[in-house]
Amino acid sequence: MKLSADAKLGILTAICILVNAVAFKNILHVQPDFLTSYGSLWVLLIYVISKDYMKESDRNPIYCGTAIILVTVATIILYAFF
Repeated sequence: MKLSADAKLGILTAICILVNAVAFKNILHVQPDFLTSYGSLWVLLIYVISKDYMKESDRNPIYCGTAIILVTVATIILYAFF
């Protein structure tokens, strides 16, 4: 059974949200607001909504996966230093 690209991105998003929660609660000891704690979910929602309007060549899920990971890392770094 092969997973679709959307399912793989959903799993990646769930993993990133869990990493965010663990980092915020156990490592940084902060309580982030709603928008930043679910930043990777917002990227996935934008991809799912806009993929029907994109050209076939621009619909690569690797770009969205990279954006999800970068948003997660950037959120953790911003809360760690600011």
